[in-house]
Formats: sequence, C-alpha cells, structure tokens
Amino acid sequence: MSATIEYWFDFVSPYAYIAAQSIEALAAKYGRSVEWKPVLLGAVFKNTGSMPLTMRPPVMSDYFKHDFQRSARFAKLPFVLPDPFPINTQNTARVCLWMQQVAPQRVGEFVRSVTRAYFSAPAAINDAAWLSAHVQAMGLDGAAAAAACDDPIFKDQLKQACEQAVAQGVFGAPWIVIDGEAFWGNDRLPQVEAWLANGGF
Repeated sequence: MSATIEYWFDFVSPYAYIAAQSIEALAAKYGRSVEWKPVLLGAVFKNTGSMPLTMRPPVMSDYFKHDFQRSARFAKLPFVLPDPFPINTQNTARVCLWMQQVAPQRVGEFVRSVTRAYFSAPAAINDAAWLSAHVQAMGLDGAAAAAACDDPIFKDQLKQACEQAVAQGVFGAPWIVIDGEAFWGNDRLPQVEAWLANGGF
C-alpha cells in the first residue's frame, strides 16, 4: 500500500477545483498524503482526441455548465465560470512544481487558493505577475515564483508530467490514483473514501 494518493489535475478544471478543496483532508483521515500532479489537459486531450467540456455540442456543454454550478453549491463552494474559459495554465503548473521543491508542505494550500481565486472571481492565474503576488501573499518568494514560469527545469518537468499522464491513461481531471486504482471526477470522492476505508471493494 502506498502512503500517497496521486492527484492529477489542471488548475483550469472546475471538477478538480471542487475535489482539491477536500482531497488532502480526506487523505489525512486515512493516514495518507496527497501527491499533487499538475498537468495540462490540452496536452492530454491532444493524445485522447477529447476536448474541454464547454466546447462540446450545446446539449452537452450546457449541461456541464449547469453541473459545475450545482456541484459547487453541493460542496458549499463559490463558483463563477471564468471568462474567458478555458485558459492555458502552464505558468500556474510550473509555479506549483517550483513550490513542491521550496515549500512542499504548502502545495495543497497553493492549489486550493489558486483554484478558488480562479473560480470565484476574475483572476489571471496564469499571469506571472499575479502568481508572484499570490505567492508573496503566502509569505514565500514571489520573485522566485515568477522566475519559475520561464525556468527550463520546470518547463521540462511539466512536459514530462504530461507525457507520464498520457502513458498512465489519464484522460481528464481530477484523476485520483490509490494503490494503482484510478478514479476520474469529483463525483467519485465517495468511492475514493470507501476504497481508503476498506482497502478496496
């Protein structure tokens, strides 16, 4: 049994935003920790032939837009669909990878606060200046965070993460892996908890 839960996500995913607010507490309840794995869904979609939920035919996209709101209300979280949506999040992901090196104990806090900012009010979460200010407000080095956006080390790490996600069969977010068992979507959290509690079912 692994001591960690893999949490594959993109900062632009509404369902990953919702699940991110509780996954760390859920993991801790069962003596686990979360391995935060930021990826770019755009890169994943290129390999799966998929597309963002809001860019599907109207009968589907309208449903998902409604479901984002309903799911957030159910989780008692704020939600405003950003405009424009979706956006690129490569800088956000690179700063997350940087934080895993400099303040690994703060990564969950970063993910939760950035996604909440994006989905509760207009927030330019992929902008280096915005990221710098946000990280600075957390009491960390905002200038170093901004520099991470253009650092070849974190660019390469993100590229490798996207390739690894595709290799492991990730096709959406959140993608939660417990001891090799994969669960897709915020609505799988009850199954995730049952698996953690019982060691499978």
